[in-house]
Amino acid sequence: MTKKIFFLAGEQSGDMHGALVIKRLKEIDPTIEISGVGGVQMQAAGMNCIYSCDELAVIGFLEVIKNIGRLLSIEKGIKGWLKHEKPDMVILIDYPGFNKRIAKIAKSLGIHVLYYITPQVWAWNSGRVKGFTEIIDEAVVVFPFEVDIWSKAGCKTNYFGHPLISVCKPTTPRDELLKELNITGNPIISLMPGSRKQEIGYILPELVETAKIIKKEMPEAYFLLPAANAITDELIKETVDLSSLPIKIVRSRTYDVVGASDLCIVASGTATLETAIIGTPLMIVYQANWLTRQLSKYIIESENIGMPNVIAGKRIVPEFIRETFYAPYMASEAIEILTNENRRKQIKSDLMSVKAQLGEPGADERVAEYVFKQLQELNNA
Repeated sequence: MTKKIFFLAGEQSGDMHGALVIKRLKEIDPTIEISGVGGVQMQAAGMNCIYSCDELAVIGFLEVIKNIGRLLSIEKGIKGWLKHEKPDMVILIDYPGFNKRIAKIAKSLGIHVLYYITPQVWAWNSGRVKGFTEIIDEAVVVFPFEVDIWSKAGCKTNYFGHPLISVCKPTTPRDELLKELNITGNPIISLMPGSRKQEIGYILPELVETAKIIKKEMPEAYFLLPAANAITDELIKETVDLSSLPIKIVRSRTYDVVGASDLCIVASGTATLETAIIGTPLMIVYQANWLTRQLSKYIIESENIGMPNVIAGKRIVPEFIRETFYAPYMASEAIEILTNENRRKQIKSDLMSVKAQLGEPGADERVAEYVFKQLQELNNA
């Protein structure tokens, strides 16, 4: 009997994580039918894509409201597909708002629901964990401290390490990359405003203003902008060109760029953890629309929003969100890090400690092997 899995990743980072698991599943059993929502990486790994994750990539309360019609249409389409195809398992990857609705639908249809890379509900409101455990069958978490959180909420929970440990590796040495890009400036600072269209609008202009201040104090500074696949030149080029700064847009080389940088200014999200694993000093930033900013003050419980700080249990790298997301503040901190060798050494040491807590390489393979074992049990039940 053919085994069927439905995956749902709502953004670029989920697309990458889903692709790693799908690739290994296809190696274990090429006959598994895998369909779902994702991006180019999951498709390349062997998934039949029903909807693109780009259609779901909205952030903030206002953006969700503006796009509610399209989101409900996609939800209806997924529900119809699940009813018709009846997969053995639904695997949800992060993206909590939409995935929670799909989990309820799948559960009501008697489909086994596995949540991979569980949402960071403990940061927003610890009580929300229970809301998820009631509508999923099991969770596969990627941080060791999450095991207790989800287990105590009554959820079957497994931890196999973090998949990024295997993939966050620069492949080109710094000197070689800078020569290839014809860059002679120093220091090298990467501006990383996020992988969603809305993030670019809210974050990139202030990062450019930050870069202007740094440039005045450090005339030899050079800036790199590793652009995510979902971000078109049209979204970033005008802001970059109008700045008259030496900012080079680089595509498909993010890990190389991060590895070659002296400092990265990174929008909160997966990229902060990727940068931490590579070991480059970073600053974490974030900004959203006014309503989201105001509401977040009341619903975020965690003292820190950046995963390197959360994992460390203390603030090892600076965070600039809401009112502190202000170019003069960020530029001052960036200059201090770039000119204080002891500070840089301490940050690098702390980042190494964070990386050490994320397990051994090969987590994606271990997850795929576990999923296949669960599929076999479901088929034999």
